[in-house]
Amino acid sequence: MNAANDEIFAQIKAIVIKTFRLPDDAQVGSATTAADVEGWDSLSHAVLIMNVEEAFHTDLPLERVYAVKDLGELANLVREAMAASA
Repeated sequence: MNAANDEIFAQIKAIVIKTFRLPDDAQVGSATTAADVEGWDSLSHAVLIMNVEEAFHTDLPLERVYAVKDLGELANLVREAMAASA
């Protein structure tokens, strides 16, 4: 990951921590999945995606949003969406 990618993931991590009201030092990494976070269900996933879209000023493709397996894939999806809109 380069510096820009690290920044994207750092922002996503902060959004996850805020969305799920996790402690600031929560172990959130690129391999973190919904199963790893208490309260992460389909409704809160939608809230997470809305928060990510707002933070990055982008729209993520709905058909791919619900297929992401972990936060690393979500970060990649954000990168792709930002590159496509640039």
